[in-house]
Amino acid sequence: MAGKLNLTLELSTMSFARRLLQIRNGQLDLIVGIQKTEDRQDEFIYIFPHYELLSYRIFTLKNKRALIQTYQDLSGKIIGVNRNSKYFKTFDNNESVVKFKARGVLQNIELLKRNRIDAFMHYEESTTPLLDKLGLSDEVVKSVYQPNIEIRHYIAISKSSALNVRLGELEQIVEDVVNNKDFLNIRLNHYAEMNVTSIVQ
Repeated sequence: MAGKLNLTLELSTMSFARRLLQIRNGQLDLIVGIQKTEDRQDEFIYIFPHYELLSYRIFTLKNKRALIQTYQDLSGKIIGVNRNSKYFKTFDNNESVVKFKARGVLQNIELLKRNRIDAFMHYEESTTPLLDKLGLSDEVVKSVYQPNIEIRHYIAISKSSALNVRLGELEQIVEDVVNNKDFLNIRLNHYAEMNVTSIVQ
């Protein structure tokens, strides 16, 4: 995108909460991986279309797959989640589910293998290729019950950014790369290149 706009790209890695704060106060021009919600639609300028559609899935050990057959079966279970992530309101507000806040999907996979959690929730589109790479696709599988939740991720611009005047160009670029599946390939390559030895012991 930076190349097509003839701009210099500077990446900043930070927590999601800090990203939101900095784009609100104009310290960041652009944010990725953001959902369009009612309380945010007046804060940012969203670039259409959304660049990815992701599905939350619950993963567990194959020999325990049948233990979660309904949403109610989550009650009393220890479910690995990503720290600071939101999933869906019913789950997020359910105090009968024990939520272990992990640093990421790699830690959740390792905790599951060690039977320290009963299951974990993550995006299917990134978890499935990661399990394949780790050689765990026959050991870690989706539970019988699955939430019917799809998440649309957008790129958004700060309202104080100079990029606002180039919104039309940005929308055309996003549309082109979505059609070419460039964003999907970036995600898959990211997980393929992860250093799997960094899993917490």
